[in-house]
Amino acid sequence: MHTLKEIAKIINASVSGDSAYCVNGLAACDKAQKQQLTYAVNQKHLNQLKKTKAGAVIIDQSLLAHCPTNALVVENVYLAFAQASHLFKKTVYLAQQIHPSAQLNKAKIAPNCIIGKNVVIGINSSIGANVVIEDNVTIGDNANIQSNVSILQSCQIGSNIVISPGVVIGSEGFGNARDKHNKWHSIAHLGKVVIGDNVTIGANTTIDRGTLEDTQIHHGVRLDNLIHIAHNVIIKQDSAIAASTGIAGSTTLGKRCMIGGMVGIVGHLSICDDVTISAKSTVDKNITMPGVYTGIMPLMPHKKWQAVGVWLTKLDKITQHLNIKLNHLKGN
Repeated sequence: MHTLKEIAKIINASVSGDSAYCVNGLAACDKAQKQQLTYAVNQKHLNQLKKTKAGAVIIDQSLLAHCPTNALVVENVYLAFAQASHLFKKTVYLAQQIHPSAQLNKAKIAPNCIIGKNVVIGINSSIGANVVIEDNVTIGDNANIQSNVSILQSCQIGSNIVISPGVVIGSEGFGNARDKHNKWHSIAHLGKVVIGDNVTIGANTTIDRGTLEDTQIHHGVRLDNLIHIAHNVIIKQDSAIAASTGIAGSTTLGKRCMIGGMVGIVGHLSICDDVTISAKSTVDKNITMPGVYTGIMPLMPHKKWQAVGVWLTKLDKITQHLNIKLNHLKGN
């Protein structure tokens, strides 16, 4: 538990309300409860701010009049949130190979595994050599977790799952805030990864934990090798993703989607059900209709690409010039 007065000192805030009020965690503005702290960055969060049930909110002066609860008023909300997040981060220290509180249910455990406290592993599961499973992880029945896998604290893994060597589940997401000197401050990621049943995950794939809410991989998903799934991504049922694809934070991928190899999907997008994306494509906008999508420039010699690039940057001016000429001809 932390009082608002304590937090204010750390994030350089002024308190509006009860400085002795205690909070015990962070949550999103629309999900926070009375003993939790949240934040609202700008006018886009105004409706959520007005309805929040949080015990306190980190905001700037422009939103203070709309805050229905205690407030920590700062100049840089995102930076203050980053600083405050570390107050609620739990560090895991794995002091022994298998903690006595772990419920193994006769799972087959290979040598050199480390299993933390309150871990639950379902029946008929196998854990390969050198696997690390941190505290409070749950794993379903018939799980096949192969060598050198790391599953970090509090993640939830379903049944009938195959996790290939080198996979990391629940790693810290890539979130940072800048201060006035352009120095980076990391954001502690307090969510977890939740994986459904009948999922396969290829070798050396990494799945980041959520910032405040959870990263989700739904039932029946198939992930190839060397995929990166960032914080708060949601991949819905029976989708399949080929190798070397990267999905940036807070993007939602619909059901039964097929993503080709080396696809890049930027953050905060929504992709509907039954979408196929061709290999090496870049997805930088929402997709609202099912179908096959491709976004690739053809391969060509570098010198030719430089010339093409020059013309691409001038297309708007060329179009304007042609429209003027066309209008002139029509006038004649």
